[in-house]
Amino acid sequence: MHHDVLGLLDAHLAELTALRHVLAAPRPVHPGERWAAALETVRSADRYSQAVGALMDPAPV
Repeated sequence: MHHDVLGLLDAHLAELTALRHVLAAPRPVHPGERWAAALETVRSADRYSQAVGALMDPAPV
C-alpha cells in the first residue's frame, strides 16, 4: 500500500505542477482560463483524497 500511496501522491503533484504553470503563465490568457485552472486544482485534490481514502479503507461505504 505504501507504494500505491506514493504513486498517487507523485501523480497528484505532477498534476498540480502542470496546473501551476497554467496559473503562473506570463502570457495573455483567455477570460476565465486561470479561474478554470484554479478550480481544477480543487478537483485534483478531491480526486487524490478519494483515491487515498479508498486505499486506506477499501470497504465500500
